[in-house]
Amino acid sequence: MKLRRDIATYLKVDKELIIVFLLVAITGFIFFFMPNQNAFLNFFYLPVVVGAFFFGKRYATLSALLSVLLISLVACIYPDRFLAFSKDPLSRWLDIGTWGGFLLITGYCIGHLYEKKEKAIIEVKKTYDGIMEMLSIIIDSVDQETQSHSNRVAAISEMLARALRCPEDEVENVKSAALLHDLGKLGVSNDILHKIGELTADEKSHLKGHARKGADMIAPLGGKVSHILPFILYHHEQYDGSGYHKLKGEDIPLGARIIALADVYDALISDRPYRKGVSPMQASEHILANKGKYFDPLVVNAFVSILPQLESLALHQL
Repeated sequence: MKLRRDIATYLKVDKELIIVFLLVAITGFIFFFMPNQNAFLNFFYLPVVVGAFFFGKRYATLSALLSVLLISLVACIYPDRFLAFSKDPLSRWLDIGTWGGFLLITGYCIGHLYEKKEKAIIEVKKTYDGIMEMLSIIIDSVDQETQSHSNRVAAISEMLARALRCPEDEVENVKSAALLHDLGKLGVSNDILHKIGELTADEKSHLKGHARKGADMIAPLGGKVSHILPFILYHHEQYDGSGYHKLKGEDIPLGARIIALADVYDALISDRPYRKGVSPMQASEHILANKGKYFDPLVVNAFVSILPQLESLALHQL
């Protein structure tokens, strides 16, 4: 996971360096090993297409321009290597110019299409995030005593996922699942949710079903939502196997283990109809005391690392 993150960071920071390296490598290969310059100049489409697909038209155009400059330089220094084009210098340069022009156009067009696709993805993501936020507001409105609970759990879960060095798409999935983790409570009676006294066995059973109901409610949406279903379904599992579905340890999806801790922490520091919330320090002590029992030790370690952030942000007051 760390290796993937380091590679992603390197690619993000040194795009130009990678493009230049590819161009130099291909130029050297063509120049020293391929006698047919006319045919193998097509290899230069590789860094251009790669640059367009991953980085957009700016880097694709830069890659194409560097390719043209490199070939022009080589053609000036070693004109005999380009006799495959033409023995006439003017015709040879016209052929190289035509090739370079097509290369530049290809890079620009593919890069433009890539950027349009990225804009469309961003718009879809904004819509998706908006729907998640809207649903979380609806969920919290069911229980006035826990207003903004879903947003706080989502914020804590996101911090934990980042502290655990999860890939960015996994962080987003954890955050989305945390926003919807109590969706199933929409089907739970208000009498049960707001009951001050101890719940009966039937009431407890009905309340426990909210995780399954929540997953079932969004399952028909499919697509990206399918990735967060296990996090919602199993967010009440406990590390020792004593949770709702009796999953244990690593069998519990990591996202669910993260949300489970965030949910308990926020629940402890929040006021409820049947009790007052405890202090963040007391809530932290409870989580540390149950490390390896209710909570994944790795997630608890991540929780300890973000405690200063939780205190500075005062998430329990959001």
